[in-house]
Amino acid sequence: LYAGTVPGQNTRFFDDAATDAVREFLLKIWTVYSFFVTYANIDGWEPGAERPPLAERPDMDRWVLAELDATVRAVRQELDDFKSHMAVRHLLGFVDGLSNWYVRRSRSRFWAEGDSADKHAAFGTLYEALVDLTKLAAPFIPFMTETLFQNLVRQQDPSAPESVHLASFPEPDDARVDDELRATVGRVRNVVALGQRVRNENKLKVRQPLAEAIVVVADDSERQAIDRFASAIREELNVRELGFTQEPQKYVEFELVPNFRVLGPKLGKQVPACKKALAEADGSALYTEMEDEGKIVIDLPDGPVELTPDEVEVRLAAREDFAAASGAGQVVVLDTRVDGSLRREGLAREVINRIQRARKSMDLAYEARIRVGWAADGELADAIEEHASRIAGETLATGFDRNEEASGDHDTEIEGARLGLAIDPA
Repeated sequence: LYAGTVPGQNTRFFDDAATDAVREFLLKIWTVYSFFVTYANIDGWEPGAERPPLAERPDMDRWVLAELDATVRAVRQELDDFKSHMAVRHLLGFVDGLSNWYVRRSRSRFWAEGDSADKHAAFGTLYEALVDLTKLAAPFIPFMTETLFQNLVRQQDPSAPESVHLASFPEPDDARVDDELRATVGRVRNVVALGQRVRNENKLKVRQPLAEAIVVVADDSERQAIDRFASAIREELNVRELGFTQEPQKYVEFELVPNFRVLGPKLGKQVPACKKALAEADGSALYTEMEDEGKIVIDLPDGPVELTPDEVEVRLAAREDFAAASGAGQVVVLDTRVDGSLRREGLAREVINRIQRARKSMDLAYEARIRVGWAADGELADAIEEHASRIAGETLATGFDRNEEASGDHDTEIEGARLGLAIDPA
């Protein structure tokens, strides 16, 4: 209702818009809230607990709070300008980052055993983000935010305002500002998105590990910035190694074609000549020139023409044994070769997935331990034995034993091979 309507114009409402808003906004907020409450209750964490100073918290915490501060500033400005539709779009972007990056990348910190400064930082950071998000979103979703506020704030502090709608609207906080970190994580998230696109387009199974992802970088400073989050990229893309190159032509061939919609009005009858000139040129050289200079110059019958990134479309074709994707000025290449070791690791990940599904169907608590008996043959059995400790650790199995007679309601198949599973609470 807000995001799709410019103030002063007719309201455009349709069922799919409501469904999308529920899925992309309301449910994401509720899922993050539920995640926090679940683990805070398990750990007995309270808002008054001591938490490390912001400067001493991990990159992920400082990033999400920097994004929160940027969102606070943007939403306040948009509302001051009576642009409610733009304010909501900033909230949508923050909620997506909070849910799909911060919480997903930080889960292990919340369910780690014992007490640590890192766990306190994670709880404290997510609590701060949720409380401020609740206040920011209150004018737009008044009832859900009231529910969150009563549980997160009012129950913990009786002296707090009686309602979120009586609380002060969030103010900018200079201590949270970190534009450099925000820019770096933005590029890292784009690398991940491109890598995931490569997998989807080339039908590479998400749970099948690959040997390497290669990121094309412009210089060493970009390489160092992205490498700071190398472990996160490896996990997100399920690759063993993360490499960098300043010579993309080793892995891909570039072709530049005109963006006809943009260039049509500019070049008119010269568009066909532009298309021909781009096709006959060295695509890799043009791509490099575009990256370095922010533009390219090509010769046409009527004289040289300067083209900008939005006036041309970059297409790329990966060389044999590789697959690639480009976007937002970045190129990511995946090595698609799968050897025996990688294949066995992929099978082990499939086993973890099946056991996790079984836990869910058994309605077990998050922290519940289980005992697993398993039966399999051939390569699947080899994979399970090779990765037994990892499978047991990720599924919270205190016992994980081979038993040729193991069978039960959770028996399944993995790539045509039978997997017998006998699972019981420990």
